[in-house]
Amino acid sequence: MQVVVGFLIALFGLVTVFMGTRLATTLAGRSNGRFGASNALAFRLIGTVLAVLGLLYATGVVG
Repeated sequence: MQVVVGFLIALFGLVTVFMGTRLATTLAGRSNGRFGASNALAFRLIGTVLAVLGLLYATGVVG
């Protein structure tokens, strides 16, 4: 069960990385592009951290 949950967390992280940048560009269009770059970077960093933690959890290193 730990492996399944770990892979689901990692998958959620990867989805955040790829779809979060699209969401960031959409939100930047509404605010005249003021925060577009920082929002995209934030989504990439958060998604990467989630993906790595999910893989570490699935392999039993964390948790």
